[in-house]
Amino acid sequence: MHIKRRKNIITSTKVAFIQIKAAFFASVASCFLLIFLCISLPSCSPVTFGSSATPGSSLAKLKAKNSPVVLGIGKTHSAFKKWRDQGYQNTDDHKITFKSHHPDTTESTLPEIISGYSINRLSKRSEGIGLPALITARSGAGHIFTPITAASYISNLRPANILATQSVKDGILHTHFDIYHPYDQTHKGQALKRQPNIIMQYITDLPGNSALDIKGLIRPTKYGKHQGFYLAEPYDKKRIPILMIHGLISSPATYAEMSDAINADPKLRNKYQLWYYFYPTGTPWLVTASKFRNSYRELIKALDPDSNDSNLRKTTIIAHSMGGLITRLSLSTPENTLQQAYFGNVQLEKTVKDNDLKKIKEYFHFQPLTEPKRVIYLATPHRGSRIATSLIGSLAIRLISIPGNIIKQTADVLATGQLRGDSIPEQTRKLLTKGESSINQLQAKNPSLKALNQMQPRKNLTSYSVIGDIGAPLMRLKTDGVVSHSSSRLSHSKEEITVPSNHDICGEDETIEAVIYILSK
Repeated sequence: MHIKRRKNIITSTKVAFIQIKAAFFASVASCFLLIFLCISLPSCSPVTFGSSATPGSSLAKLKAKNSPVVLGIGKTHSAFKKWRDQGYQNTDDHKITFKSHHPDTTESTLPEIISGYSINRLSKRSEGIGLPALITARSGAGHIFTPITAASYISNLRPANILATQSVKDGILHTHFDIYHPYDQTHKGQALKRQPNIIMQYITDLPGNSALDIKGLIRPTKYGKHQGFYLAEPYDKKRIPILMIHGLISSPATYAEMSDAINADPKLRNKYQLWYYFYPTGTPWLVTASKFRNSYRELIKALDPDSNDSNLRKTTIIAHSMGGLITRLSLSTPENTLQQAYFGNVQLEKTVKDNDLKKIKEYFHFQPLTEPKRVIYLATPHRGSRIATSLIGSLAIRLISIPGNIIKQTADVLATGQLRGDSIPEQTRKLLTKGESSINQLQAKNPSLKALNQMQPRKNLTSYSVIGDIGAPLMRLKTDGVVSHSSSRLSHSKEEITVPSNHDICGEDETIEAVIYILSK
């Protein structure tokens, strides 16, 4: 199936940029960060409720009106800010009132509200009335996530909309603020304006969170503290989880547009809830997959201790690029393929200490996850990517601080002569001295990829593939600039959809349409 492109054809310049991205990401990120700091507008701090409002229209114009006037987005922001700056107090000639209609809050429990203008004044916003905003569902500064397990969290941030109306009564200006949920509510039948990426924008701008996609590649061990599951809202047993897993040099922010499109569709929002998984992408995906499986099982046990929630057994995973390899491995039956790929026919049980053998089995011998029912692979390099063996890939590998992995953890055992060096495959011997990064594991000849393509998917699993082609629709180049069409294909996919896109496929309209088409089945 091909989805027709409604945009201009991707230019060769953009393709070139994708290919050099891995080599120059550090310097580019620094430049963008500097520019952002120079041009960003002063932010409006989170406020404890009672807020700021300014008269948006002149008193004379308001007096001529017979009904309250709805303020525009800019005037609402100014009104709200002024009320805050005045200490949330009324004056003799200006009375301010407020009411919350938001399902997650009330007037007494709403601790913070942040104007969307303060987060990103230039952000794209949907049609509608009111000012997009962000609220926290818990009191106390800094409580933006509630832990579920050691590596799972519920977000306390919620999208909101501030609607300001003004009128004049007995010569006194009255401003009233209504707080709504922009996806689930309207104001007198009128749509409420949304700022699609507002939560992602706020989180990524918090101290220490900027450029996590790049930091996670270069210093994966340091930024592993952020690794885990992030639920966009409290778990709802009535809705099916969609788990989004990002790819190399990326973060959950890559799914911002897709997430908004899903939430903006009433039928999909009523059917699904969104989860995200973040991991530092410099870590070998073989290692990440092990941590992913362990954390996922802990999360499921915490949410459904009695194993009677049927919607958890319908979970859909949407996985981009390297995230697809993590997913596919975690839903496959390894048998002995991984151990043979790395250690040949060496009988580790007879030569490796119990503690080391336990570590090896965590990576090489495991049971596939049973809950996810469906996977949507986006531009996944099932058979590797040529960029991993190119000059660009080599430069990127040199910048990565190689994290500890199963090969390095067992190196002391091998070095002591308990295993003969000549009995170990050549690739494994190299790893003992040089280590291994995620980019190494994207090379077609890497043992992990070879083993993955020998495994069988878990039973009762339905897979879909969405593949990018930078030449479509005029020509078929059979590559997205990073991953070839043949590498992205899976023989057991129920359906394969080609979209005109480069490797950064997640935010493309055609990709989002393809995903919604699959989710609507």
